[in-house]
Amino acid sequence: MKKTVFFLSLMFAQAVHAQTLKEAIAMTDNEQYEISGDMFKSLLQKEPANGTNWFYYGENYFKSDNLDSAAIAYSKGLQAEPGNPINLVGTGKIKLEKGLNSEARADFDKALTMSGSKTSLVQSEVAESFIRTKNKDLSYAIKLLNNAIAVDSKNAELYILLGDAYSEQNNGTLAAENYNRALDLDKKAVKAIVQKGVLYKRSTNYEGAAAEFQSAIKLNPDFAPSYRELAETYFKMRKLDEAKQSYRKYLELSKNNSMARMRYASFLFMSGDYADAQTEINQLSSIDSSNIGMLRLSSYNAFEMNDIPKAKMLMEKIMNTTIENQRTAMDYEYNGKILLKEGNDSLAAENFEKSYQIDTTKTEILQDMGSMYMKLKKYSEAVNAYERRVNNGKGLTSTDYFNLARAYYFNKDYTHADTMFAKVIELLPTWPNGILWRAQTNAQLDPDSKEGKAKPYYEKYIEVALTDTANSDKYKTGLIESYKYLGSYYYLIDKKPDECRSYWKKVLEIAPDDKQAKQVMDGLNQKK
Repeated sequence: MKKTVFFLSLMFAQAVHAQTLKEAIAMTDNEQYEISGDMFKSLLQKEPANGTNWFYYGENYFKSDNLDSAAIAYSKGLQAEPGNPINLVGTGKIKLEKGLNSEARADFDKALTMSGSKTSLVQSEVAESFIRTKNKDLSYAIKLLNNAIAVDSKNAELYILLGDAYSEQNNGTLAAENYNRALDLDKKAVKAIVQKGVLYKRSTNYEGAAAEFQSAIKLNPDFAPSYRELAETYFKMRKLDEAKQSYRKYLELSKNNSMARMRYASFLFMSGDYADAQTEINQLSSIDSSNIGMLRLSSYNAFEMNDIPKAKMLMEKIMNTTIENQRTAMDYEYNGKILLKEGNDSLAAENFEKSYQIDTTKTEILQDMGSMYMKLKKYSEAVNAYERRVNNGKGLTSTDYFNLARAYYFNKDYTHADTMFAKVIELLPTWPNGILWRAQTNAQLDPDSKEGKAKPYYEKYIEVALTDTANSDKYKTGLIESYKYLGSYYYLIDKKPDECRSYWKKVLEIAPDDKQAKQVMDGLNQKK
């Protein structure tokens, strides 16, 4: 009976204030966090005991990356209305974000028990927690959302969330299906269109993503996230002017709030515009210099602008004010880069490894690790780094195979080196350097030249190098090496003096003072 009275009173309270609460939530969705915050304060002045208002006030802080204030709001919501389970979802979400999984589950379970299975709100909010936070449980989120939909099948927001869960599972088909269901229920559900665009962006279909974001803008020109997503998609497409234009529109619509400007500064940083990023950082620092996101961006940007002392000082602040599970892959990556600049190679390697373990999709860090180990002549470690990069299999280029091939070569694993250089030549059949490296590798596999393993590759190098007449000077060393190998081969193995003499003569044509070539030619001439 008490539960029935609670839900009747909750429904009545929401009916009275639905429009105002709905507007405040819409402002949060539009990433106008400061304006939304003021609206929630006004709501709470009128109804300080309304736990639902406290929850969405906390959500406004959570989505603006202010976890401490969000936690306070959820806690006050529980104090104000202990019988309202919604703020238990908030406290659980904070714990989940901090990695306190069992404590978070306890809060969620209590909230779900209190609300019962016939209401969709708590189920959907718990599901969203498992979709949005770092500690995801997508299968459980999908189960909760299906339960919520069974109760409230006409709620477009539930289908959008379900689409997001499938998108996180990389199930594009089911994600798109649910976004379309949301649009069938609500033709003005701009978030569904934006999330379809995000789905395309995740699959690197940037043209398709841009088209969806443009459709969202056409449907609702005042929805700020559409412009941010479009800007970031244009950046992926290397349309930097259009990207900046879209980001400026995003800033205008989000009312230049601190979170929006932080995102813009991050965008400038990611696009390599470090000077403009620093300008934004300087302006934001005057407002809130202690924000952890600001410290991160300031440190990363200082490193890229080669201000290593500043980058180090800021990074030390980050490391000293966070616990291990709060640090990001980029924290460890840039800490590694800073340490490497200082010559602290072993600690740099530890940080690179930690960065990769946090985010194994960022295989670029393995390139940095491999390069570092090659410079240190730690070839087995370089092989390990480059192998993991190549075995990942995503976004590989000829450079990745070439780096691994060289690491194998210097690690004296010539068989694997030959396989990798073969891959390089397959991708770049007319690149002389790749052919020369394969020739050198086969010379190591056949040190006495008895099998002539290197012969076809040195011959191919000569053929390709001589066709590039405009850059003949840069092939001089390689041609001398090739001619010497073939001259020696025809003398020692194939016993063709004329062929031998012709190659050593070519060496002297390029390098008239080459002592070895002179001695060989003198010996050959004496045998005539």
